[in-house]
Amino acid sequence: MEARHQTTINKYTGHLPVNVFNTDVQVFPPHWHERVEIVYVLGEELNIGLNNSVYTLHNRDILIINMGEIHYFLKQPQKCDRIIIHFDLSLFEEIAHSISGRRLTEPLITCDTSGGSKGSQVHEYFERNILDINNEIKNKEPGFEFFVAARLCELAAGMIRHIPNEKLCPADKNKQIKKLELLEEVTKYIDKNLHREISLSEAAKYVNFSKYHFTRFFKDTTGMTFWKYLNNYKVSKAANRLINSSDSILEIAFDSGFNSIKTFNRVFKQVRGCSPSDFKKAIIE
Repeated sequence: MEARHQTTINKYTGHLPVNVFNTDVQVFPPHWHERVEIVYVLGEELNIGLNNSVYTLHNRDILIINMGEIHYFLKQPQKCDRIIIHFDLSLFEEIAHSISGRRLTEPLITCDTSGGSKGSQVHEYFERNILDINNEIKNKEPGFEFFVAARLCELAAGMIRHIPNEKLCPADKNKQIKKLELLEEVTKYIDKNLHREISLSEAAKYVNFSKYHFTRFFKDTTGMTFWKYLNNYKVSKAANRLINSSDSILEIAFDSGFNSIKTFNRVFKQVRGCSPSDFKKAIIE
């Protein structure tokens, strides 16, 4: 399940397996991908869910999300710019298992201004490489791809050397893969039936779970309830149509699985912090 609806600046999809972009997207539902993601905060405060934890990041803080980890952006107190780097482990070929076979136990790198501490040095190491990559891709001077590749190697090395991590045993790796495969089936089912209301019972039945086990599985896997995930997902899809189509709000509401415009307005405001009409007005302006 890939990230969608991201506002991109300086996005790069050239010869290297890396995407770099700036965004201030407010809310994004749980998702995962086969790439490492690094988030660097340019604004004041950013709330990110990662597996079963929620992290509050502040200016210049860094969060590292390993491949296959479920993460999402929660509703923010205000818009918060950030730099996001996605890079594929294919860049490292034979040594890629050094990263993919591990779980980062402390993925948050805070901006420690006390000076001299190990934490401050680690933050400076990652911050320097992130900003260098962003600037190289923005300016695209001769040879920039070599500089970017070199900095990505430093980021990957830093993840192994400086970020506390633990090696996953084969059983844990298989368990993680099965969870993601099952969640992928659920998200495909939701996407296919988005135009109508979807009950907890039918979603559980689709993957041969009882309601109790499905509820527990969903909370443990995504960090949120099925209903919260479903509402976030539907609102995310609706917001994308508000941005990219001329369809009426009423049409978008019903196509997104809401049985009334009143419910759509209420849920949209809960998730996005504004009504659909205000959201659309802000885009036009």
